[in-house]
Amino acid sequence: MATETMTDTTPETIPAAPGAETAVLRAEHLTKHFKTNAGVVKAVDDVSFSIARGETLALVGESGCGKSTLGRMAVRLIDPTSGNVYLDGEDITKVKGKALREARKKMQIVFQDPFSSLDPHLTLGEIIAEPLRAAGVSKAEQRERVLALMERVGLGKEFYERYPHQLSGGQRQRVGIARALAPEPEVIVCDEPVSALDVSIQAQILNLLRKLQRETSISFLFISHDLAVVRYISTRICVMFLGQLCEVCPTPDAYTRPLHPYTKLLIESVPIPDPSQADRKRQLLEGEIPSPINPPAGCRFCTRCPYADDTCRTVKPAMRDFGEGRFCACHHPLEG
Repeated sequence: MATETMTDTTPETIPAAPGAETAVLRAEHLTKHFKTNAGVVKAVDDVSFSIARGETLALVGESGCGKSTLGRMAVRLIDPTSGNVYLDGEDITKVKGKALREARKKMQIVFQDPFSSLDPHLTLGEIIAEPLRAAGVSKAEQRERVLALMERVGLGKEFYERYPHQLSGGQRQRVGIARALAPEPEVIVCDEPVSALDVSIQAQILNLLRKLQRETSISFLFISHDLAVVRYISTRICVMFLGQLCEVCPTPDAYTRPLHPYTKLLIESVPIPDPSQADRKRQLLEGEIPSPINPPAGCRFCTRCPYADDTCRTVKPAMRDFGEGRFCACHHPLEG
């Protein structure tokens, strides 16, 4: 195995991207614990990341690992138990009232279900205009800007007076994207934005997001469990397991030379639509995911990892810098 230069690093030192000087959005030590009758659920536990302007950072992992909770904390839809979120270098973790409204103009979210996230009693024109009304834009200007936004996302002006139930799933998601674009944000969190759509429609929405990014240099935090989608859309990948990050790297490296065993197993679990590959040997994920109420004391992946030893079970691995924008929290990385 190749030898890499490795140094221990705290999560907040992970750069926005190779060569990036500043991050448009930065999260430091974000934690979210939920109190339940069974105990405290550690949904997100000490996670740090940053996103450069014009970058798409993907957040991947199995269902229930805390991806959506982390995304909602990033845009202040829910408040963290502890930790900080910085937008353009300004700490927005505890801002309220007018200051929070101003911050939210710069960060928006597109939800997984394009139907339940749209008000069925409003026309598309009214839905897309909601952020503009909140900003005090005049009605005449609202209509003009909404029509321009609809054109940008591939919806004709004939859709202006239609209601969500009159649209297909892909058209509804275009409405959600147009609404997110209305206040001209710097960052959009895309929470599983294509998982409810047909494959052909998924490609259209992904191409639309890439086109918008080229035009505006907007940044995306793209949350998904679909590794094929992530490979197409993202610049870098954060791999998350049971509320913590285990690997951060440029997207191609996650698929060709992963550092963390969990990343490798995730990649190998993706089916290949090629009959000639039907007999390929794959090492698949086995075992039960530990409870987020009582996670392992050491590495949270140790109960499912084929390389785990006593150190893994008792000592939490530090996030280490492997160079070339690659970071991994593992006692036994696959390189080095």
